[in-house]
Order: sequence, then C-alpha cells, then structure tokens
Amino acid sequence: MTKLLALTLACLALCLAAWGGDDDSGGGTTSPPADSGGGASSGGGTKVSLKNIQFNPKDITVKAGQTITFTNDESVPHDVHKQSGPGGDFASGPDGGLQQGDTFKLKLDKPGTYEYVCHVHAPGMAGSITVK
Repeated sequence: MTKLLALTLACLALCLAAWGGDDDSGGGTTSPPADSGGGASSGGGTKVSLKNIQFNPKDITVKAGQTITFTNDESVPHDVHKQSGPGGDFASGPDGGLQQGDTFKLKLDKPGTYEYVCHVHAPGMAGSITVK
C-alpha cells in the first residue's frame, strides 16, 4: 500500500511539474493541453494546426505577448517542445500528449527566434516562432 501511495504521489508531482513550470526566466507562459471545445481564440492570436505530421504554418512571426494556439487537428498524437531560443523552456506536456482536438496556448515575451519540434515526429515536424 505504501508503494502504491508513493507511486501515485510521484506521478502527480511529474504532471504538476510538466504543466506548472517555473517561469523565473521570463521566456513565456504556457497552459496545459485542453479540449478546444470548438471555441474561437479571443484577442486575435495566431493559430498553428498540427496536421499531416506538420505544423501549419511552420514558421510564424508574432508580437511579444501575443497568444499562439496550437491545435491537434488529426487523430495522430503530437506535442510541442522548445528546442532553442531565449528564455526558459516550454512544452505542451508529455511526448504525444496532445490528442485530436486538444490545444496548447503559448505566450512569449522575449524578442527572438524560438525553434520547436514535436518529439514524436522529430526532426521532420519542426517550426519556428519569431517574436518581435
């Protein structure tokens, strides 16, 4: 029973660490995967579709603080993980954690170019975000 409790607490801690993150670096903010619910993005942010094992559009340019919404538009699981760029790391959650219809919202505050990939389909599924 003690081992089961320890395992459960360890899994909970990993989930919270993946979604909670420490934002002391000021690189950006993220939210955990969520069901898109069919609603439109408020504030006119940029949308990136994950479909056909690609990010579409692959390369985007946004203003600092603008919301970027990644949506998995196919039945294949995906993820979004930062590879390089200013500030701290960002990730949509565990590898393959975005299921069909799930979204991942991201705001980046520091100007620069951020490279990102889907760990499940790297290196072919990759893109970049330029923040001005």
